[in-house]
Amino acid sequence: MISSTRCESIRRRGLTAAFACVFCLADVGPAAAAPASGDKAAAEALFKEGRARVEAGDDAGGCPKFVDSMALYPSTGTALNLAKCHERAGKLASAWAAYQAAIEHNEETRDARRRKGLEALAREGIAALEPRLPRLRVVVEDAPAEVVITRDGQPVQESELGEAVPIDPGQHEIGASAPGHQPLRRSVELVEGKTETVTLKLALVHVEAADAKDRKKRGKVPAWAWATGGVGLGLMGASVYFLVDNRAAVADLKAHCQDVPGGTYCEPGYDFAADNARKNRDLGLFIGLGTVGLAAVTVAIVEIARSKAGKRRAARTATATPWLSPGAGGLGVVGRF
Repeated sequence: MISSTRCESIRRRGLTAAFACVFCLADVGPAAAAPASGDKAAAEALFKEGRARVEAGDDAGGCPKFVDSMALYPSTGTALNLAKCHERAGKLASAWAAYQAAIEHNEETRDARRRKGLEALAREGIAALEPRLPRLRVVVEDAPAEVVITRDGQPVQESELGEAVPIDPGQHEIGASAPGHQPLRRSVELVEGKTETVTLKLALVHVEAADAKDRKKRGKVPAWAWATGGVGLGLMGASVYFLVDNRAAVADLKAHCQDVPGGTYCEPGYDFAADNARKNRDLGLFIGLGTVGLAAVTVAIVEIARSKAGKRRAARTATATPWLSPGAGGLGVVGRF
């Protein structure tokens, strides 16, 4: 550890040397006050690892260690080292915030002389950054209820709106959303020493346009309705074929057989059993296929009528009743279309 006497000698050399003393005073890592929460030992280990890597010129590997150490047990020394990391990376607002955190946690430093030195370094860092800070002001005109403002995907506190807030240089995206309003997205480029203002005004969603779109959607007949109707018609057509064949079988039986006292007489050589089985089979297929076909057509008609009318009530009040007889069939539909 470097002694406070050596640090004092470095401070006498001027402002540049004074900033070098960040690492002298911060070598002890987290402050000496008893931790209220977190793992102080782990924070100390992360701090030392970060210091070793930064001194070796590895900011990419060392600076994240300071972030992790601060999360476990925040301290002035760690915050000062993190501030310098952010400065070297060009993250001016992040560095400014780290200096502010160093002052906040400096109250835990027990040694009065060391506490005074750390505060001086933090305030010198803040003073040097102030004129360089990019700032962003977000203004929401006629802000609706429940409006949500985001910056780079993170929520912006209501207290920040209208204020010039320090933000790191570079490209940033501002978003705004609220129930019943069209969402907004704005991009802004922040540069050192300048303040940018982004003004947002959310527009109401046009109810008429939404209703028209909904009506158009409701009025479109779904493809499945046409397909179901087509299959139903095909089944009904097949059932008609079997009905015709049934009638032909009945005609053949009548032509070759006749009722006589005590039973039925058929001409010699005529296979009445085959035509009788054919008659019964055709009747069963006619009724089965016809029933399924009529049901499919019924569903299709109801859905097409509902879609065209744009009202589900029409589909609920419409009823369709298929009817069959040995010589004919049909479909009765009653309802509001």
